[in-house]
This record gives sequence, structure tokens and C-alpha cells, in this order.
Amino acid sequence: MENKTTSEPGYASNSNPLQALRLIKIFLLIVVLGMFVVGKRKSTWPIVSWALYSGYSARFRPPEPSVSAIELRVYTTTGDLHVVKPEQVLTLPRDSLAHDIVEQAFDNEDVSLRDASRRYLMRAISNLLNTNSDIKTIQAWKLSYQVEPLEVPPIQLQAPTSEVMLDSFSREDIAEKN
Repeated sequence: MENKTTSEPGYASNSNPLQALRLIKIFLLIVVLGMFVVGKRKSTWPIVSWALYSGYSARFRPPEPSVSAIELRVYTTTGDLHVVKPEQVLTLPRDSLAHDIVEQAFDNEDVSLRDASRRYLMRAISNLLNTNSDIKTIQAWKLSYQVEPLEVPPIQLQAPTSEVMLDSFSREDIAEKN
């Protein structure tokens, strides 16, 4: 009677068990060395670079006790008041650029940059508001809010703790400089 080897589905019929064991050892050695090398960096875990899976515990900073934001108050010649946030100034979502334009419009160090930013801000807000009346004055206000991390919501946007007017300019201020 002949010895016939039957192979079961899912197993390789010609594999050498010693060779498979050697491959497992090499794979484990690569994983352990990878963990040792990659684990030395603070922002990574052995395989992925997501801080969520970092081997180091994250240090969460508590929120600041107060935060502040800049708000533009636009008065028209008819006496209407419009409140505009700096991120609404640009049509594209470029919040940092919009904040830079607003800061430059009320900065007195570089007068030519300030005047150019004021002209741009006046045009952009006119287009944003789309009113029939002209803009008379634009005021920049710094609003401060108290942060209560355990409250929902943590910041009460309707009730700022302080309001400080940074500066203002009118259409005539821009026209005189030209």
C-alpha cells in the first residue's frame, strides 16, 4: 500500500515547518526592532504616527480662563449697525488671512499697509453687506469671554466679560489719504 499524503485546503502541501518557523522568527525580530527604533520618537507608536496611539501619555493643558475675539461694527450712513466677524470678510474660507487684513487695517506701524488694508476692508464689507447705503464708520472691538470648561457651552458668546474698542476709521479717512 502506498503512502499518500492528503493536503487539507488552506495549507501548503510543500512547506517546510522549519522554514515557516524561521520566517516567523524573522518577522518577530523585525517588529521588535521596529518598536525599539520608532518607539524612541515621542509622537509615534511602533507602527503608526498618530498621537492617539503614542506610547507617551498626552499632556492636556487646561483651557485659558478667558479668550478674546475681534469683532467689526459697521455703521452705515442711514444709522444701521452691522456686526461682522473677520472670517466673514473674505468669500473663500481663509480665516487667518482675513484676521491678518483686519489686524493690518488697525495697525499704525506701516501706514501704507494700513491704508491699503482699510480700502480693501471697506470694499469687502460693502460687498458682504450689500446695502443701499454707504458705510460711514468701521470700528474694531476686542471682546473677551470667560471660559467655563464644565459648562455647556463653555463660552457664552452672547455675554462678553469686556468690550474694548481698538480703533475706528471712516470713509473720509481713506479718501483723504489718496
